[in-house]
Amino acid sequence: MEPSIDPGASARRAAPTLHVRFSDADAIPFPTRTVERGDALYCMGEPLRSVYTVQSGCFKTVATFPSSNDDSAPHTQVTGFHFADETLGLDGVCTGRHESDAIALESSVVRIMPVGILEPLCREYAAMQHELLAIMSAEIVRASRLALMLGTMPARERVAAFLLDFAERLDARSASVGDQANDLILPMTRADIGSYLGLELETVSRTLSKLQREGAIGLNGRQVRIVDRTMLEHH
Repeated sequence: MEPSIDPGASARRAAPTLHVRFSDADAIPFPTRTVERGDALYCMGEPLRSVYTVQSGCFKTVATFPSSNDDSAPHTQVTGFHFADETLGLDGVCTGRHESDAIALESSVVRIMPVGILEPLCREYAAMQHELLAIMSAEIVRASRLALMLGTMPARERVAAFLLDFAERLDARSASVGDQANDLILPMTRADIGSYLGLELETVSRTLSKLQREGAIGLNGRQVRIVDRTMLEHH
């Protein structure tokens, strides 16, 4: 069984979709957990016990780095956003401990897949093992794209790429192949977006307003309508 990758996304954009999910795990009665908005699913430094598939809602992952100045507070950075059907917790596979906090941005439900059960299942079912490798590969590619974006792109391109990535991930969940998600509700704050993109809050707000003036998007609070994808894709 191949990973559940949206075949329509690659035709729409040059970059391959990174939306991969544990389709084989759907038939296994893993327990679930509800995480209320603002609560942590797991915290940085905790031992890796499970990986999680988001069934509904959204999470942000936040890493904390010590300050170079002992008198200053540690630096925090939003390192990712995780939506329905996406997997959380893989940051702990290398060291056996989570490298970030996973915070619910809204009331969310996750499927809990204990590592002690997942490992023998992957050994027994080649398709599940392949999907796990594909999910981990997608995380590596997404991190590489973020590093490229932070290192080379101006603010306008970063925000445009963020919106396109968000829409692409919604596209991959669409029931009808080829459908495109044009109406987005951003569960994260503009401050979260800025932290993720390496931009100040004011820069994010100004850039979104500029994209609206140019006719690429429509804005209404956290609601964003993509009016012209081609304009966003060409920044």
